Amino acid sequence: MSTSTFGMRRPRLWLCLVAALVWTVAIQLFIFSHVSADGLPRGRLTLVPLTWGQYGLWILWSIVTSLGPRNVVFLAKEVFPQLANTTFFFSAHTSPGVRGLVALTIDDGICRGDRSKSMLPEVLKLLRSFEAKATFFLSSHYVHGNDLPRLVFEGHEPANHMPEDKEYASSSAKSFEAALAETDDVVRPFLKASQKRWFRAPQARLTMEMAEVLQARNMTHALGDCYADDWAIPDPVRVASVYLRQVQEGSVVIMHMPQEGFRQHTYEALRLFLRGLQKRKLRAVTLSELRQRAQASEKGEWLGTLSVQSQSDLNSGYIGANP
Repeated sequence: MSTSTFGMRRPRLWLCLVAALVWTVAIQLFIFSHVSADGLPRGRLTLVPLTWGQYGLWILWSIVTSLGPRNVVFLAKEVFPQLANTTFFFSAHTSPGVRGLVALTIDDGICRGDRSKSMLPEVLKLLRSFEAKATFFLSSHYVHGNDLPRLVFEGHEPANHMPEDKEYASSSAKSFEAALAETDDVVRPFLKASQKRWFRAPQARLTMEMAEVLQARNMTHALGDCYADDWAIPDPVRVASVYLRQVQEGSVVIMHMPQEGFRQHTYEALRLFLRGLQKRKLRAVTLSELRQRAQASEKGEWLGTLSVQSQSDLNSGYIGANP
């Protein structure tokens, strides 16, 4: 191929890429029906005003949804080797035990600042009303009083999300491990000795050094395949509609903890999402339970709708998985 021919084709390539982007956005905004299968109006029909930045985020996650989040996950693992051992989802094709189930994870709990602003009671009541369980990725500086005993009593699972909601990728390995251990000391007493210890890097920023520390401490990094920046887009209907178009059996869903006056809109997004799951006959469980069911089915130990876990563990709230 001559240089001149390549030079002529390059503008065409860019033109094709721009056309593909415009077509994808058009599909999201105009071609999809205005009401989803889960009864949620499409984003442009909702009344919550958004800034251009917030609207751009919604379009971004709508495009990711069109591409297929799991396709993006496979690409991310190829590009970022530190994510090689990260859990993103469990495939129902290879692990039939996850059929009908998704893992619900809630970040940045429980309440930063004034504990009187906590919406933990409301969130627990909401989860209870849908018979849903969740893994709470906790920032230990935001945990107060009996927050953890209440979570575990209700059958939910605590996990490590560092002391505060900020990035730790720029920290040294020693500083990162010290902060990791600080939150681990808060969470570990509420986990069984055999239970998987989950970690999620704030802002999903994981370095190779951080990954090595996790491996040395026998902790597993978890992200997800169902996400839509619910904390940043203050329109619950737009957010829930994206989540419900992304979610599938075996998904790991990432949402954020609401509190009064701060990210409070995520409560309604969570309610709409749980309602949509219910209509689709999907049930939210903890990350450890989803993993356990996946592993049991891969080993041929799957017993249909019964968990291989003992009922006493479920009743005690320690819904764990063997490492």
